Amino acid sequence: MRPMKKYFAPVLLLLLLAGCSSNNTITVGLKIELTGIARSHDGTTQVSWRIVNPNIVSYLVDETTHRIYLNGTLVGTTQENEAMAIPAQTNANRTTKLVTAGAAAERTLSEAIAAGTATYRTESIIIIRLYGDKTDKSSLTSAGKVPVTAK
Repeated sequence: MRPMKKYFAPVLLLLLLAGCSSNNTITVGLKIELTGIARSHDGTTQVSWRIVNPNIVSYLVDETTHRIYLNGTLVGTTQENEAMAIPAQTNANRTTKLVTAGAAAERTLSEAIAAGTATYRTESIIIIRLYGDKTDKSSLTSAGKVPVTAK
């Protein structure tokens, strides 16, 4: 019986450390969803998106950055520097300007506007304010379909 107690504490410590090694432990469950992409007559493109929080805790998001792919092509990036509160088990919606990624991105956007919808993938970095100046930086990836329109 003695040898089992000897190994219990080190094994428990290893399991705890392994469980805490992910950089997304704070944001587990959070999801970024695109809800619409709209190109204006002046050529600017706005991306409407939301952070879905199914958790029982609230979050204060300091900053987000998103790389947006439509139909497999990088169309651009968008960034939100204004803090947003996300209450428990709710969503927070935002609309931000898309900085397009060049001629291929413009073609892909035009094709998506003609089709009215596109499949998307986002690679997002979100910074969560924990307390005081302490933050947590996490990477989130999501995919789905999004309506694409011209105004």
